[in-house]
Amino acid sequence: MVECMKSNITILDLARVSGVSKSTISRYLRGEGVSKTKAEIIEKAIIKTGYIRNNYAQLLRTSKSNFIGILVPDIDNPFFTNIIKRLDELAFNDGKTLIIKTTMSQLNRELEALKFIRGFRVEGIFLCRSELNDKLVEDMNFTIPVISIDKRFNNLISITTNNYRNGYILTKHVFKHTDGEVMFFSREKESNSVKERIRGYLAYCKKYNHNSYSYKYNRGLGVDFNHLKDFVIKNKIKAVIARNDNEAIKIQSFFNDLYYKKEFPKIRVAGFDNIRLSRNILPRLTTIDQKIEKMCDLAYDKYKNYQKDKIKTYVQNSELIIRESTL
Repeated sequence: MVECMKSNITILDLARVSGVSKSTISRYLRGEGVSKTKAEIIEKAIIKTGYIRNNYAQLLRTSKSNFIGILVPDIDNPFFTNIIKRLDELAFNDGKTLIIKTTMSQLNRELEALKFIRGFRVEGIFLCRSELNDKLVEDMNFTIPVISIDKRFNNLISITTNNYRNGYILTKHVFKHTDGEVMFFSREKESNSVKERIRGYLAYCKKYNHNSYSYKYNRGLGVDFNHLKDFVIKNKIKAVIARNDNEAIKIQSFFNDLYYKKEFPKIRVAGFDNIRLSRNILPRLTTIDQKIEKMCDLAYDKYKNYQKDKIKTYVQNSELIIRESTL
């Protein structure tokens, strides 16, 4: 018998209200096949009586949890919330439930989060911009599908974009529309994805004999915009390429406020990720669209059709989105 969270409502009550046998209801609650007509009748009885399935009890009885784990660095960055939303939609349509944990881009937190969600017997795990390395993945001896998003592993199926190319083509565009120096804005400690973007920026600067400027801030302390302004003035910066759209929008808002007050010249700004706000602010933000939805669709497909002997990295094409912020 499937336990009920409400002690005064049992399968016998469902049988009485629905007219369906207790054994059929029990099969339905275990996820076993019953006719569509009886399934609809049972669902109506569940709603009418207020019966609540005890998922923990079912988890103890079976090896199938219908849970999927997803680890993201944070939920402040819309890039990661968009990944969560798309994977949640795909999981819901597949009868699965996401368990979401944040890691704050810290290895120890990611290891604890993995320990936690594996305790729920999850059927698969999505790692978003993970802090793990190949050796740690090997030591964990995963027996379920584990898919990496936005970071390449040699021993996991990985869905990435070419961030080096993204940094290069965005830098090329910004220099084309800027008469002056261009800097890259980032954190002191960066993910591999942003490091690749920076590498693309530096490669373009070196190839065409442009000066390269790097402004880095401590995430724990936040951005000192007055210090940033002094850096821009000192180095005669005319454009800023930010590590992502979230940071680009903050920078653009700061310098535009000074510009409209006639206290500072116009600074061009660009970012990465093409978050919703990038096309809703004024001026609209030039950015790189990494096609998040397609990345998630591919990642979920690889989870559904997982074959451990077919480890591969899939590189998703990105698109330069040119808007007013750099023109």
